[in-house]
Amino acid sequence: MYNNPPAFQFYPQDFLTGVMYLTMEERGMYITLLSIQWSKNKIPKKRLGFILGIEWEEVPELVKEKFVDEGDYLINERLFKISEERRLFVEKQILNGRKGGRPTKQPKPKKSSSMKMKMKMKVENENKDIVYPYQNDEFIEIWKQFKIYKHTEFNFKFKSTQSEQAALSKLPNEMDNVDHAIQSIKNSMANGWKGIFPDKQNNNGTKNNTNTKSKYSTDFQEFINEKIRSD
Repeated sequence: MYNNPPAFQFYPQDFLTGVMYLTMEERGMYITLLSIQWSKNKIPKKRLGFILGIEWEEVPELVKEKFVDEGDYLINERLFKISEERRLFVEKQILNGRKGGRPTKQPKPKKSSSMKMKMKMKVENENKDIVYPYQNDEFIEIWKQFKIYKHTEFNFKFKSTQSEQAALSKLPNEMDNVDHAIQSIKNSMANGWKGIFPDKQNNNGTKNNTNTKSKYSTDFQEFINEKIRSD
């Protein structure tokens, strides 16, 4: 049987609020019964005559309201809850002690070069079903690097081929051309950004003409047209 420690936390303000309408005699009964419960885990009703000098039926109603009558014994629910929480805490500490102390947090494994290589291969396999807006080897390679960068830095990956395709379909609307798209992706990785933001200048150092019509690849145009027809 679990034995409570010799003392429990006492909150004066809570106590004074709880006994506001009790007489000094009733307050004495209340704190006495709480002390009995903490030391014995419950209050035996048949011993009330010895403890308080009166039987349960004679206990003032305001004091009775603070206890639950369980037949042969009484309990104060709040004090019982505190006792149970303390018991569970002690049992947990004992269990941890048997295991050699509190379990230590395992550090997250660092991504090794082999893990990064596996991630790159996985990205390349996923890219087989993707239709790129620019059929340009440099763009395709920088997009693969961007996916690995997002997974490494932000633990982000596209949930499906469709979601990745949707992200790619936005680029021609935001970029002037393939060079502008490549430079914007490079800038995002260099600055530690999660998204892709159009670079303010193109590779020639001049400002981009935002009215320039984006050039889609033939495959990408066919993909968009097929998507529109299927919808």
